Amino acid sequence: MKTSISIATCINATPILIVTVFLAAVVPACDSTEEDEETRVVPAEVFTIETGTIIRRFGYTGDIEGKSEIKVFAPIPDRVISLSAREGERVKRGEVLAVIRSKQLSQSVSQAAGGLDAVRAHRDGLKDQLERFKKLEKSGAVTSSQILSVESQVAGAQAQVRQLEATLGQAKQMKGDAIIRAPIDGVIGQVFVEVGDMAVPQIPICTVVDMDRVKIKVRIPESDLPSVEPGQPVSFRVAARDQAIEHGTVSRVSPVLDRLSRTATMEVDLENADHKLKPGMLARVELEVKRHENVVWAPKDALTVTSKRKGEEQIFRGIVAFAGVAQEREVILGLEDGNRVEVLAGLKAGDQLVVKGQHLLADGDPVKLGAGKKTTGPATDAGPTR
Repeated sequence: MKTSISIATCINATPILIVTVFLAAVVPACDSTEEDEETRVVPAEVFTIETGTIIRRFGYTGDIEGKSEIKVFAPIPDRVISLSAREGERVKRGEVLAVIRSKQLSQSVSQAAGGLDAVRAHRDGLKDQLERFKKLEKSGAVTSSQILSVESQVAGAQAQVRQLEATLGQAKQMKGDAIIRAPIDGVIGQVFVEVGDMAVPQIPICTVVDMDRVKIKVRIPESDLPSVEPGQPVSFRVAARDQAIEHGTVSRVSPVLDRLSRTATMEVDLENADHKLKPGMLARVELEVKRHENVVWAPKDALTVTSKRKGEEQIFRGIVAFAGVAQEREVILGLEDGNRVEVLAGLKAGDQLVVKGQHLLADGDPVKLGAGKKTTGPATDAGPTR
């Protein structure tokens, strides 16, 4: 009797056990599915597409030079006996920079002067004799042939005087060349000799630089020449001035190209009254060549390049968040300005472009925008673009 009761009890309990086991198996499965759907929602950051100005720039690196930078040479080869040129000092035109030994030149001047005095005295004596002969000719004491002979001697003496005057002038000039003077107002750039060195015509004594105005000199490739012309605005940065952006305009563009490098010279003139821009500094120049106003733009690094093309235009992929769902857009781009790029088609102002997490999203995927994750876009000063 006890045995039958036990069996009946087991039989009656079996449906309850089966239901319990089934629920235990189903409930975790439902929770797992909900968790999988939760993990498929990709957190993202977005940028609100807007309109603005896009500028195409060319970037170059060039050297700063003085508006006038003159190398000063010694015309005569001899020892430097005095040197007053000091790097960085201001000088006036005509100011003495160095003195070259000129003892032999002084002797040459003395000899030329002495010879000239002797020839002049001889010429003057012949002139006096000629005057006397002309007076005596009336009395018949002197013949015409004698007068002609003296006149010939006077002419020869006069020619010697002119020759010695030229020799004396040349000797004085050479002696004067021993005193090296500043050719312009400016600042001493570099000094290449010391007192006691031998000055030679092939090596400069120093350089004199006009630093009140300087120029940036850059080489531009042949392909850029059609877009560059005098008067265009430029901006530039110099490392020594804490990368502050300064401005100028194109002053000159060379009409000829270097045949080896296929580049032309472009110059930018700048006022430099404070002398903070120094010759030899390296400058990074940005030249504005095209500007599009009031256009739709987006951060380029949020877009992915594709293999698709529309005519000659490359098509990019962009992901837009709309009502919590990812929408894939085909985007065509225009001018680039650093990371800012003009959008010709595919996006409009107000669209929420995904800028973080877009590589994990496909068309139709749910998108979760975290609190405080809406970005305002990249900085506008992104540097030069090509």
